[in-house]
Amino acid sequence: MSRRLINVIILLSALALLSGCAGGDGTVDLSRSYIGGTVGLNAYLIEGMPPPMIHDSGLYPFGVGLAIENQGEADVGPGTNNPFVMVRLEGINPEQFGVNDEFIKQYLAQPLRGARRNFDGTIFPGEITNFNFEPLTYRPNIHGNTQFTIRADICYDYETLATAQICIKDEVLENIQDTSICSLTGPKPPQNSGGPVQVTSVIENPMSANKIQINFVIEHVGIGEFFGRDPSGTNEPEICDFSVRNTNKYVVDVEVEPLSDSGLTISCARFNGNRIGNVKLYQGAPTTISCTVERTRGSAGRVFQDLLNIKLKYRYGQFIETPIIIQDVTNDDGK
Repeated sequence: MSRRLINVIILLSALALLSGCAGGDGTVDLSRSYIGGTVGLNAYLIEGMPPPMIHDSGLYPFGVGLAIENQGEADVGPGTNNPFVMVRLEGINPEQFGVNDEFIKQYLAQPLRGARRNFDGTIFPGEITNFNFEPLTYRPNIHGNTQFTIRADICYDYETLATAQICIKDEVLENIQDTSICSLTGPKPPQNSGGPVQVTSVIENPMSANKIQINFVIEHVGIGEFFGRDPSGTNEPEICDFSVRNTNKYVVDVEVEPLSDSGLTISCARFNGNRIGNVKLYQGAPTTISCTVERTRGSAGRVFQDLLNIKLKYRYGQFIETPIIIQDVTNDDGK
């Protein structure tokens, strides 16, 4: 991919991100924590890689190229919290194209930074890198043109950070003076960093003196499939296995971060009383996690808002594909 084309993609991405975060009058909402969006990594086929038509009998060397853009807000690659990024070609028999199984599988060698929101609301788009598979040549001598589909699977670690403002109050009874600051009851709309798995709802309710309940919903909002980071029991732990038989499918690692007040503890029934665990979303459907926030020291008669931060970690799989025609150009009847 040419440098000029990469710069155009970066510019268009930045304009799209800015327009998505700006109001109708073009102003940027500085109250938002994240850029947002439902995409982690996005893939584009590089023009001409592969070409729409190739020749048989090894007469037409070609390549398959992808540009991978980090449109979400998590850094990926070696040395980050999301080190694993792999691209693998599917739909071809490596032996027929003069390569081996290792040739059609590549890993990200350098970190790929995610998008960033600056303090003044301006946005820096995420970085772009290329994966090139070349040279390839189709070696068999075919009889008549044929078409097949070549596909690139992208499998990578990613994470989403979600934030919601919850109400902390020493007395569960509501009064007008306190509700002008915050209310213990009702929805607390979350904000999410860009990513395909998100927290889409947070609801707070009082339980008893010094104890409140937080229910939040984890939902898949992307176009691919998601998997747990711990693929125990699988033969190829790095592969995103889309099969319904994969028991690691639809698993998300969840961490509810501690609140800033050390006198408040968080426990989640789904995680055996801990605030860290994993959950399997049944057939990928939205799933609710229920946690309790409890005061562990004496009341001071306060009412205030605190930030509830939830981190979701997962492995994500998606693909991009294109048809390609193999042209019979040898005029050899094989006799």
